[in-house]
Amino acid sequence: MWFKRKHSEYGCPMCGRLPKIIKDITQTGVYLKSIYRLQCPRKHISTCWFSYPDDASRQWKQLIAEYKRKDTK
Repeated sequence: MWFKRKHSEYGCPMCGRLPKIIKDITQTGVYLKSIYRLQCPRKHISTCWFSYPDDASRQWKQLIAEYKRKDTK
């Protein structure tokens, strides 16, 4: 049997999957700094890079809200 994937409230608008957090390291002068972004597992949409994961999460929620607003118009 095939089951439809359950769409989460904050999942990707195209496939319904929850985002993955992507961590990278950048060099700022002599310091190494971790940066984060949220991305759909199938790479449909993603946020910008942020210094903290909660900022990336906040932008993801805004991005999903914007897609929902476009769909209702």
